[in-house]
Amino acid sequence: MKYSHWLQAAARAGYLSRGIVYGIISFFAMLASIGAGSSKGTKGALVTLLSQPFGSVLVAVLVTGLFGFVVWRLVQAILDADNHGRDLQGIVVRLALLASAATYSALALYAIGLLGITGTDDGKLLPGLMNALSQALGQRVFVTGLSLVFLGIAVAHWWKACSGRYSKHFDENEAPMRIVHVVSVLGLGARGIVFALLSAMIWLGIEGASTSGGDLPSTLDALKYIQGLPYGQVMLFALAVGLMVFAIYSFVESRWRRVSLS
Repeated sequence: MKYSHWLQAAARAGYLSRGIVYGIISFFAMLASIGAGSSKGTKGALVTLLSQPFGSVLVAVLVTGLFGFVVWRLVQAILDADNHGRDLQGIVVRLALLASAATYSALALYAIGLLGITGTDDGKLLPGLMNALSQALGQRVFVTGLSLVFLGIAVAHWWKACSGRYSKHFDENEAPMRIVHVVSVLGLGARGIVFALLSAMIWLGIEGASTSGGDLPSTLDALKYIQGLPYGQVMLFALAVGLMVFAIYSFVESRWRRVSLS
């Protein structure tokens, strides 16, 4: 395939960037669980990275990786690189991949804003689209639909973990599958919990998951919510460990995941 090497580089850089973002999120969630800091979301992870020595360079490199991930998500969604097909299940998965592309595009644009390239540190593309969709559908329909979408993503993560479907995307002759199985099941399961929490928060109208401003509820909202529950510190620590494993899962995908158009 003419563009296979270029596509592989984009996808692997993207998975690596996602792993770095979730690694930072999980680290600060662990600190928050023991009272030594506060949780951060994806945007907070970028701000933290920017504050480090050579932070601008690090964020610029991460932006490149995020855009690579967006390209790969678009290839997965539009060209069906993973052969999900055109039945109902395949279409749902591909729409989720398209939504993922939009989310990481917004994050990459936010990072560009932090670097001062666009003159703003707040990406308005995704919130604008969400506001337009909410007005077109009506707030009640929009909130219900968004809650169901998040719940569907959670179930998809758990199904992928429990069924072992993740394994078909790895080259079993090269990847250390014993490690892949552990990090895939735990990492996907933990991220599924985050999406399930956000779905419940949206459905119940819990403060912190409001969609009235156009912003999608985030990982940070889920982490703050779980921290406020009885035994929240313990649950937050457990979830932080799970998200750290998801970061490792992203690194594993960066190294051994099959990336092609065939």
